[in-house]
Amino acid sequence: MIARDVAPPPRDRTLGPAGVPQVAFVDSTRCIGCTLCVAACPVDAIIGAPKRLHGVLAELCSGCELCVPPCPVDCIVMRAAERDWTAEDVRAARARYDARLARRVRAASHAAAPGETARRRAQAIATALDRARARRAATR
Repeated sequence: MIARDVAPPPRDRTLGPAGVPQVAFVDSTRCIGCTLCVAACPVDAIIGAPKRLHGVLAELCSGCELCVPPCPVDCIVMRAAERDWTAEDVRAARARYDARLARRVRAASHAAAPGETARRRAQAIATALDRARARRAATR
């Protein structure tokens, strides 16, 4: 993990001037509920469920634009933020990012190995077949 007490690097002025702070906005007429934007958001600012309309919590959105490329229907646009970020906003975003990273690490450690999933599936099928054969034998 990154140390929180380390000062951020200075802005690279060769990339141009700092723009207006932006937040993501989901066009509700085009969103198909694919959840790709939810998975891409590093600060958990996008809410929604599969096959349902998604929304962006503007007060949490960092304007990073990482949600825009994965959207298959281009329903996410960036709009000017209504306020600048404060140091507290930055600290809160870092905490949400760290919490998301910890969730992903925990999920990865609990995930079954690729071969294990196939083995479990084959075992479940074999068990179901055994039960069916036993029922069929009992009715004869």
